[in-house]
Amino acid sequence: MDANNSLTFKRAMNLMAAGLAGVAMSACGTPDVCSTQDGVTVCGTFGTRGYVSNVQAQGVTWPPIAVSDGRLLLAGHNDLVEIAPDGRVATLVQAPGAVAVPSSDAQGGIYLLSGKDGGTTLQAYDPTTRTLRWSSHLDGSPVGTPAAIAGDNVFVATNDGGSGATIWRVKSADGTATTVHDGASPAVIAADGTVRYLSTPTGRDSLAQVPMFTTLVAEDASGKELWRHDESAGIVDLAPGGNGETYVVTGTATGQDSHVLRRVNSNGDVAWTFRPDCGDCTVAAAPTVTGDTLYFPVWETRQSKPIDPLYAIDTKTGTARWTFDGFDNVSVSVSGAKMLIPGSQNMVDKTTTRHHPAGRPVVAQDGTLFVASDGAVVALDKNGQLLGFAQYDASAGEVSSNDFLTLGKWLNAGVRPSPVLGPDGTLYVSDGQTVRSFKTGRAASRSAWIAPYGGPTNDGRAPGM
Repeated sequence: MDANNSLTFKRAMNLMAAGLAGVAMSACGTPDVCSTQDGVTVCGTFGTRGYVSNVQAQGVTWPPIAVSDGRLLLAGHNDLVEIAPDGRVATLVQAPGAVAVPSSDAQGGIYLLSGKDGGTTLQAYDPTTRTLRWSSHLDGSPVGTPAAIAGDNVFVATNDGGSGATIWRVKSADGTATTVHDGASPAVIAADGTVRYLSTPTGRDSLAQVPMFTTLVAEDASGKELWRHDESAGIVDLAPGGNGETYVVTGTATGQDSHVLRRVNSNGDVAWTFRPDCGDCTVAAAPTVTGDTLYFPVWETRQSKPIDPLYAIDTKTGTARWTFDGFDNVSVSVSGAKMLIPGSQNMVDKTTTRHHPAGRPVVAQDGTLFVASDGAVVALDKNGQLLGFAQYDASAGEVSSNDFLTLGKWLNAGVRPSPVLGPDGTLYVSDGQTVRSFKTGRAASRSAWIAPYGGPTNDGRAPGM
């Protein structure tokens, strides 16, 4: 981000911290014009506030399915929850167990995974009537990811009792299920319908604290192996590209291969490796993928000044296009607040908070990016220039700890869940207790893999680009 952009952003955030209100957003699109209403501050060219729905009682799991008419479908405790365009919350269907993330096929059919007594049930619902078409019962509990849909096949992951998962292939016509692999990651689907997954678990990654695997495997829809790529550093995350390529994040390793991003071409060969150029940095998660650019957050571990920038890099060359760290200059004091932080022994005083980009963005058809930050969502153009933002929790963010075990350290709360951008341009954000909507006027991209599960339908598939 250039100096002028950073200064404009800082002025806007200072206005917000002072509680000042600007003119209406439609009157001026510059990022330093803000308005505040009901505890939400909107600045610049971002959109307008929508509903705020309390979903704490439903225990919803993120992300939802965004339906083109402004409805949102989310997993509740034991049911599929619907939020209407006006924010009203209702139960849509009941499931036989605790529900994982739902997914939807190209026709609008709903696939719902739920777990009970160590088993998993996959239910398919009609796209029009929402009546049950079939149920398929699978061994193992759900792992928290939705079904990945590849034409006539639906791929489901269940817990196999080890470090990995069991992948199941379920026929979308009648629910007939067969086991594909054990000791694997959940599958994702490339744009051509071929399948990608991680194989051969090798424990947990010491940095990200997630399962780590040694091998990326490509198969056709019938299960025939096409190629495999081995990583001595291990692999912790992956995302499919639009031309058969796969982007992988390596695991913990000594030297320069720890948490880097690689492009693996459609034949299994490595095209390039990207290493962040900031100090003591690691790639945090698999990217959001468009036809020419990848977007992802980077963790910077120095304690004196947390940054964790958002990177944009070229898909073909692996070179950086731009970075954004616009929340770096913002700090607020939170008097008397306490929080429990990993690594600290007691509840610590939350005295100073710094905001920063902390998630993978969603992408609109016009190239606008919406990236989750701490208690906020930021809108950037495709060149990384700030358009505007909405902030709903000024106290969220990285904190400077005064606990004796972590004294003086900036403690990173981690990568934020990505917002969801609907086909009608409504943006949805959740903090686990509420769901907020914003009318952005920018419809979701039809040609991008949107982290973490493929897009507003959660179908696990990369569209053609």
